Amino acid sequence: MAVFKNTLFISTIAVVNFVQAQTASPEFDLYLADLHQQKISNIKKVNHKTGYQNQPAFSHDGRFLYWTSEQKNAEQSQMDIASLNIKSGESGLYRATPLSEFSPTVLPDGALSAVVVEADGTQRLWRIPAQGEAKALFAEPKDVGYHAWGPDADLLLFILGKDEADHQIAYRSSKGEMQTLAKNIGRSLAWRPDSKEAYFTEKHGDRLSLSWFETNSKTLKSKQLLLPETGQDLRWYNSDTLLVSAGNSIYSWQPGTNSWQVWLDLSKSCNGSVSRFSISANQQKLAFVCQPKGESAK
Repeated sequence: MAVFKNTLFISTIAVVNFVQAQTASPEFDLYLADLHQQKISNIKKVNHKTGYQNQPAFSHDGRFLYWTSEQKNAEQSQMDIASLNIKSGESGLYRATPLSEFSPTVLPDGALSAVVVEADGTQRLWRIPAQGEAKALFAEPKDVGYHAWGPDADLLLFILGKDEADHQIAYRSSKGEMQTLAKNIGRSLAWRPDSKEAYFTEKHGDRLSLSWFETNSKTLKSKQLLLPETGQDLRWYNSDTLLVSAGNSIYSWQPGTNSWQVWLDLSKSCNGSVSRFSISANQQKLAFVCQPKGESAK
């Protein structure tokens, strides 16, 4: 397997358990906007379908936006990876498959890694090229909920447990060695650019707190900083700025400080709450998900 470049895998946010998504499919809208000096313009709604439209991710060159899209018909509902050509505006499925896929993440060769719900309900991490064979990357671990690639072909993984308190964050080395880092955790995973630091969240009462793991020294820093109220989804803007969505804003934090600052107010574009979001590599595009009021997060 090729060595992964650190700048390409800052963070990836995957998926909740497929059964939960099937039985309670919340409504989301996905928007794309130009981003300049913490201001947005040319805001456009991306999805033409209702239901679960979430987990945006840009291609490395910024030409395409991928996301998890619920495909409904009279008989069933299935999750697939959708694709938007940003320049032409053409959208469709990245690839039609009989299985459900979540958490599109661009690999160095242009293929995607994704959490796939297999025929027996097992959730594993797969490699899905635009053409050719799609297959599981590893036999283990199973029950993968979310994933984020590190700089050395290593992984930070959200592993589903028997209940919320039993969900766990695990680190998988490039050699396949597994280490459990925490339980009773949030869903977000984010690698700090130009480092070997993997960030995640743990529950702290009714809030989430920020934790991180340094892979070289195997040092774990647990519950170092409370996230803003309702904050959940993380993404690094650069090596000095970590972002989190909370309410209808995005907040920023600089390592070494102990407070969050409003980075971008999206209240004029989202009358509910901002869920997951993604920023293109050249930092000129922002994709964000708006969850209408009254919908429960997934």
